[in-house]
Amino acid sequence: MNSLKKQFIEFTLNHEILRFGSFTLKSGRQSPYFFNTGLCNDGLLLSSLTKFYCNSIISNKINFDFIFGPAYKGITLASSISNNLFLSNNLNKPYSSNRKEAKDHGETGIFLGFQPNGLALIVDDVISSGKSIIDSIELLEKNNAKPSSVLVCFDRMELGLKDRASIEIEDKYKIPVHSLIDLDDIVAYMKLDGSMDNLLNSMYDYMSKYKA
Repeated sequence: MNSLKKQFIEFTLNHEILRFGSFTLKSGRQSPYFFNTGLCNDGLLLSSLTKFYCNSIISNKINFDFIFGPAYKGITLASSISNNLFLSNNLNKPYSSNRKEAKDHGETGIFLGFQPNGLALIVDDVISSGKSIIDSIELLEKNNAKPSSVLVCFDRMELGLKDRASIEIEDKYKIPVHSLIDLDDIVAYMKLDGSMDNLLNSMYDYMSKYKA
């Protein structure tokens, strides 16, 4: 495990973005862990979170013309990543997001901010089934843009249609899907840490059922 992954996992644990227990997910599954970047709801935490995204963008040499964040969590992520890229790396990239419903007055249309044009870096918090990412890809392709890459905080490594969702997206759309960490990284950290051995059995049980 590289140092950036370790630092990020420790950041999520320190601020309870990553928690262990018993959680009912949107899918109805019972999960022994929960990952929620929505807790990064002040300037310090949001800036800290998106600096990790920026480090990944730079280290992976991701090529893009603008950042796209799908509603709703992606809106905040896209704007903060754009701001951090400029402040930390002097890289000035516009950001765009979508509305759930198009407006017919004022600033009309379905997009907020930059109007899609060129290569898009799609950013989001978590990839599970991949539906949100796929919807974003198809929306951009219909609106003068070409998705170049996807970057998420956390890949749950769960099933899409027949394979892991992130792999299916890479294969179908021919674009790389990057994540700051994935489920294997979390388990590897737990094993190295040693203080969470009592949680590993429930993690292994969940992975045996749902990890693709």
